[in-house]
Parts: sequence; C-alpha cells; structure tokens
Amino acid sequence: MTHTSRVAFLNASASGIGRATAIMLARHGFDLFLADIDEDGLNRTAEETGTHGATVEKAVADATEENDVERCVRHAMAAFGRIDALACVAGGAGGVPMHQVDDIPLDHWEKIISLNLNSVFLACRHVVPVMRDQKYGRIVCISSTVAKGRLGPVGTMGARLPYATAKAGLIGFTKQLAKDVGEHGITVNTVLPWLTFGDPGSKIRESFESQSDEYKTRTLANSPQKRPVTAAGVAATLCFLLSEEAEYVSGTSVPVDGAYLN
Repeated sequence: MTHTSRVAFLNASASGIGRATAIMLARHGFDLFLADIDEDGLNRTAEETGTHGATVEKAVADATEENDVERCVRHAMAAFGRIDALACVAGGAGGVPMHQVDDIPLDHWEKIISLNLNSVFLACRHVVPVMRDQKYGRIVCISSTVAKGRLGPVGTMGARLPYATAKAGLIGFTKQLAKDVGEHGITVNTVLPWLTFGDPGSKIRESFESQSDEYKTRTLANSPQKRPVTAAGVAATLCFLLSEEAEYVSGTSVPVDGAYLN
C-alpha cells in the first residue's frame, strides 16, 4: 500500500507528554500508530487525534515487553507501510518514595531501568530496520533534567536513583545510536524536560499537588518562571525534532526546563 503522509509511532500515548505529542503531530499532518498499556486513555487519544484528520491505528501494549513491541511494529507496517518518526515516551520513577541506595530492592531497580531505558532500546531495535530500509527516520526519546542529579527529597519522583540512572543512560544511547544510523538518513535525539504537568488528574500533577506547601514553593523556586512546563511545551520540542526540517539535528540532548537552576 502506498501511503504519502508521514507516519509517527508513539508509545505511552494515553496521557501526558505522549498524548500532547500525538495531538500536535496530528495537527501537523502526521498519521499515527499509538500504543499504551492504558486502554481507556489510549482510546481517548486516538479519538481526539482522529478529529484532526489523522489516520490512527492503535494497540494496547507494554513498552517493556519485546513481543508487544514487535507486534505493534508489524501492525503499523501492515496499516501504513512505513514508519517515519518514533517517539519513545514511556517512563516513570514508580509511586513509592525511595531515597537511599539501600532502600531500593533489586526488582524495583530493574523495573525502573526497564521502563525508562529498555523500552527505548526495544522500540529502536524493531523500528530502526524499517527506517534504514527507507533511508529516512526521526527518533526522539524522553530523558529528564534528573539525569544530572538532584538535591533534596525525592518528592514526585519515587525511586529517584534508578530513574536518574536510566535517564542518564538515554543520553549516551542517543549519542551513540545517532552515530550508528546517521548514514541512513536517520536522526536520533533526546529531550530533557523539567517537572511537567499534563492534563488535570495526571499522575505527576496530582503527586505534586499532594506535596507540602513548603516542598512546592521550594521546587518552583528552581525555575526562573516559577512554574512547571506543560506537556504541550515539551511536545512542541518533540514535534520539531520529529519533523523533516530537523534534518541535521542529531545526537543532541535538548533541555526543556526554562533555565532550571539546580
């Protein structure tokens, strides 16, 4: 099947940055393959992106399970015949605050590493061959300002140490993969957001709002703008990096942090 529109593949597209990126890409003429473990949220995103004229395919899937990832890529290729852009958005630090290294059980460490780092490897492992055959591709993953380390209580982050480790790993992954695939017309970049608020009711927003006033004031004081970044603000950066125009931007780590002070 010949398909003339650009096609974007997004994991973790049910909420937050993934949802905002899907909507923005649809507005810019992309067709979409959406995946998420949250079926209700996935359906809502698919419905909204469809109202912007995108052709949308979707699948409930776990970004850390290779069989799920492979199934989604086969589905996308059967539907569209190509994948031009890959947004790896899956991630998180878990909901249980763990501050010191000896507080963190090995299974929890491995879960956080898998969700934030292995999920990107698996997506790229199955999508890069498609892009290499096309001689074209745009890949963006989500790191975090936490990759550089952060002082104070863990706050909204849960298990901060494995989260920071995985997010730092994505920076190295990006730099190396960009060099490995550049000759095939593929760019690879990572975005480092600060505290990001999705729609009302989103996990990070709710977690932040449940913290003490002292914690919230101290946290926001690290931003010259004294506010979190919006999911749409992060999505705008992803959309540029996933565009044809970003043809010579590769191997970079782009902060979206409003000149965060820490």
